[in-house]
Amino acid sequence: MKLKDFKQWLNTLSEEELEKELMYNAMDYGISGKISEINKSDENLYYVGDEPVLLHTRRELEQLGYSKPEIDSLDVEIPGGCYYVELSNEYSIIEKFLH
Repeated sequence: MKLKDFKQWLNTLSEEELEKELMYNAMDYGISGKISEINKSDENLYYVGDEPVLLHTRRELEQLGYSKPEIDSLDVEIPGGCYYVELSNEYSIIEKFLH
């Protein structure tokens, strides 16, 4: 969905509807909750298989020892300049660290 489509949909809602919480449901992960913030990526963000799932900038990957060819072979998960929400659940994050 493009932001302009989301804005157009928001403009159809009443003031009462706009006061409701924006929620998410991630069926693949069995978590749901409130969206607390929307982020904008200033640069490309990459995922390299971390647990919990962490996104890294090119600079961070270089600091972690990744070579330019290794970074170039990775998929860009969030392109620079895009807006995104992070779906997380404190319980699920704590569980991942305990195992």
